Amino acid sequence: MSEDKRVTLADCARVGAGTPGGEWLRRYWLVVGVDAELGALPQEVRILGEDLVLFRDGQGRPGLLGLHCVHRGTSLAYGDVEAAGLRCIYHGWLFDVEGRCLEQPAEPKNSTFCQRVRQPAYPVREQGGLLFAYLGPPPAPPLPRYAPLQERGGQRKIEPVRRQDYNWFNFYENVADPDHVWILHRQSGFGTQTWGNRFFAPDDPPAWDVVETAWGLQIVLHKPTDDPEVEFIDTQSIALPCVAQIGNTEFAHVRMDQAGVMTSHNEHIMFITPNDDDHFMLFTVDYYTGDDPAFFEKLAAVRAEHAARLAAAPTGNGRLVRGVIRVEDTVAQSTQGTLGERTERLGASDRGIIRLRQLVRRAIEAVQAGERPQGVLDPDEADTVIDLATFVGTRPRRQVSRVGGP
Repeated sequence: MSEDKRVTLADCARVGAGTPGGEWLRRYWLVVGVDAELGALPQEVRILGEDLVLFRDGQGRPGLLGLHCVHRGTSLAYGDVEAAGLRCIYHGWLFDVEGRCLEQPAEPKNSTFCQRVRQPAYPVREQGGLLFAYLGPPPAPPLPRYAPLQERGGQRKIEPVRRQDYNWFNFYENVADPDHVWILHRQSGFGTQTWGNRFFAPDDPPAWDVVETAWGLQIVLHKPTDDPEVEFIDTQSIALPCVAQIGNTEFAHVRMDQAGVMTSHNEHIMFITPNDDDHFMLFTVDYYTGDDPAFFEKLAAVRAEHAARLAAAPTGNGRLVRGVIRVEDTVAQSTQGTLGERTERLGASDRGIIRLRQLVRRAIEAVQAGERPQGVLDPDEADTVIDLATFVGTRPRRQVSRVGGP
């Protein structure tokens, strides 16, 4: 690749149309909404720097159209939902979920003008209560079947959508940085839990390895037990282009280790959707297969307690509420600046970050070369279930991690 086209770190973070990172992200299905929250009124959304309107027509079909009517630019977020689609309030042009113009009331009755008009439109599919859209060039690849979104006899809970005002990549690569857990969160659930020989204890942190997978990376943390043949592990997974999953919610948040639970049963999957370079949405789903019927009630109680502490915090630097994991992450990530613009000095403990950035840059280069990037499925892979396998528990002991990783 020539120097002028070399993918830079800044390219990983930028999402606009025509940018290397933006064109890469448009090759995947991205979450754009929650199915249960899409009611009778259209929703204005911004995805990858593009202003759009999400709606459900009178037949129950979800659609995603360009926000501004192609006629004279009026916002379709104020349009009228009808059986066939979405009608602009200004001159009544009616568009279906595929962007076809079906009616133009003010045009002559025998006019065929509407047949030559299209509103920008993107396909939308529902899976596990989430709405995914594909904003790339046709044909759309298969929508991956993520394991927590499939019916497997467990309980599923979709958390409220989180909206953040900083660059999406700061959140994404944080999952590849396990050492921050026992430092930043040392006063939170990760520093005080009893599971796994005080797994994230600041005075005795776990070793960890970086493992490349078919979908992205796994960070596998491990720590010895009293049995020299067995070790505790905690697995965190990252999938391209912007999906992350952890498995330790039962221990870090609900403290089920104190009740004798020693193996994880909850898949906590997060879908990051950039609105633009400076804002993103986070769609989070928990899929629980354990035997505690009150698990989600306990998790909700923890979230409520954190919210109360946040509400009671002072202004200014009080936004850093120690002991509230999500607030600690937000403050640390939102004050970094954007990748490619900030100054960094990376060390051996940043090897997960380095590997993830390499992975993303390779995927962007694949798109620039006209190839299928990692994580985009072939049509014959449409039935494949994507299991990010974030197991937390014990396993036969493996080789101890070395600085630099495998």
